Amino acid sequence: MKDPTYKRCKCRDDDDRELGARCPKLHRSDGSWNPRHGTWYYVLELPRGQGGKRKPQLRRGGFGSQADALVAWERARDKLRLGVDPSARLTVGQYLAGWFAERRDLKPKTQRNYSQIIATYLDPLLGHISLDNFRSHHVAEMIATIEHWNDELAAGRPVRKYQRHVGPAAMQRIRACLRAALNDAPDGLIAYNPAAKVSMTPEKRQKPVVWTAGRAEAFWTEYQARLDAAKEAADGKHVNAFDVWRRMDLRPAPVMVWLPQDTGAFLDYATRHRLSALFEVVAATGMRRGEICGLPWTDVDLVGQELTVMVSRVQVGWQPQEGEPKSDASKRTIALDAATVAALRAHRKRQVADRLAWADAWVESGKVFTAEDGSALHPASVTLLFERLSFAAHLPPIRLHDMRHGAATYGLAAGLDVKLMQERLGHSTSALTRDVYTSVLPEVARAAAETAAAMIPRRRAR
Repeated sequence: MKDPTYKRCKCRDDDDRELGARCPKLHRSDGSWNPRHGTWYYVLELPRGQGGKRKPQLRRGGFGSQADALVAWERARDKLRLGVDPSARLTVGQYLAGWFAERRDLKPKTQRNYSQIIATYLDPLLGHISLDNFRSHHVAEMIATIEHWNDELAAGRPVRKYQRHVGPAAMQRIRACLRAALNDAPDGLIAYNPAAKVSMTPEKRQKPVVWTAGRAEAFWTEYQARLDAAKEAADGKHVNAFDVWRRMDLRPAPVMVWLPQDTGAFLDYATRHRLSALFEVVAATGMRRGEICGLPWTDVDLVGQELTVMVSRVQVGWQPQEGEPKSDASKRTIALDAATVAALRAHRKRQVADRLAWADAWVESGKVFTAEDGSALHPASVTLLFERLSFAAHLPPIRLHDMRHGAATYGLAAGLDVKLMQERLGHSTSALTRDVYTSVLPEVARAAAETAAAMIPRRRAR
């Protein structure tokens, strides 16, 4: 590539014309550049205009060194690539818009999340700032503003339409989006990544809490009180008990796990539904919702008693989309127990009967678990079905994803190796499996307490 920089000065000849690059003082006697004379410039080729015979050029000068001129040229070139006038000031908002338009490698769900974050937080709060002047304190001010919105919302004074509380996890995602965008900035466009220099409240992983008998009894007591109050306030109108039962503020923690007998009770009750095998597989393997909805029969080996996770059917907004699983570690082969294989065999027989009954109207999706006409399941419909079956079985509420926590909890309580559970669940590290996706069942905790106490020698029996 031709050097885009050049040097010139303001010296004039006898005819009062600028010498420019012809001035002999620009070079030393040995031919090297004279640092004490002249200034550096750059020239940038611009896109050819309509009907233009020659490409227009952008020229800028006044730089003290060739390196400074080259850095300025690179910044102008990068602005041009982002679709911004290279002679104009590049703002954070313009950069984010250009960056997002170029990121075609994002997964659909990530793409949607980034789009919402940029439109809701980054562009309104940071978009007007010049990228050249963008610093860490601007990011800190954005975080402080969002926290102020939270305080106003908690006090019943929302400052924006459709405002929602932004917790630590969501705040981390906002910062992560900004950091990812600035990490992709070409060399010379920014001196450092301001989003990487801001300290934030760390995201605390939610520890699963077990629905012990005491917690379940307290839940049903409070549930009944809320239901009675809702009926009284409704003044004879219908009150949906299911909506009261599923309220998150009735639960001791966001992530709850059933006792093994509760999971068994749910699976027994679910046998009356045509998709009962779906919940058998989730309880036995801990598969994610998208993985179970996207599972094709071609990835199930009933003879070898195993299945392979290679497809995930996730919900992006409301629209289902299929793609690869969450991460490389999520692509895995899971061994199946005999009871789960038997449930899948029975499910396949029912599906064959459904195909014959629907005849030409049958949709050949190839999925293991489908709607009645054979079409692929909408992930949200599986969640709603799980909740309605749980409510009908008179069990305390958990999320469908909490069955995944339960699978890890029961596996470790049964003595399975953490590494094995990590591979079954599709985690990248065993630390995640051990620290987040496991909780201690009361029976295991009591047994551990007795074992520890027995290690202390006593002269008299306790």
